[in-house]
Amino acid sequence: LPNSATLDGTVTDDGLPTANVTTTWSKVSGPGDVTFDDASAVDTTATFSAEGEYVLRLTATDGELSDSDDITITVASGNQAPIVDAGTNQTITLPNSATLDGTVTDDGLPVAATTTWSKVSGPGDVTFDDASAVDTTASFSAPGDYILNLTADDSELTGSDNITITVTAEQPETPSLLLPSISK
Repeated sequence: LPNSATLDGTVTDDGLPTANVTTTWSKVSGPGDVTFDDASAVDTTATFSAEGEYVLRLTATDGELSDSDDITITVASGNQAPIVDAGTNQTITLPNSATLDGTVTDDGLPVAATTTWSKVSGPGDVTFDDASAVDTTASFSAPGDYILNLTADDSELTGSDNITITVTAEQPETPSLLLPSISK
């Protein structure tokens, strides 16, 4: 999909009772609709509304006798953009790193998708342990809200999703106060 199939039929007749032979293409079975460019032409094209296996039939009639032949055509879906989920938003405290747990679903067409994490926005620098891995870690140089993007590219189409990481500052330890003791 969305390409059409070229149908190249052949009809042979003895010319009796007349040399007038009519032909018709039809759908015998399949999951969707089939549209023929010219259903009465021996050589034509067919387009399909859904993927799956279709059986098409070419029927020839000479006015007295008819014959038919079937062809099976498998229609596959074309390349679809990768589906990307960057994971759940997180809150971390410095100096901890965020564990990024993304998912990518790809049809493998025309090639398997490659992935890349990147920083979209945020107040400081972001360092990825492995920016090309779907599951990796990210370290942050400053507190604040960061938006990170996971992109998958199959060389023709891309998919992407964002995640928000809220980074808080490490709380300094509260010094313990010694209160003077009073004795009588």
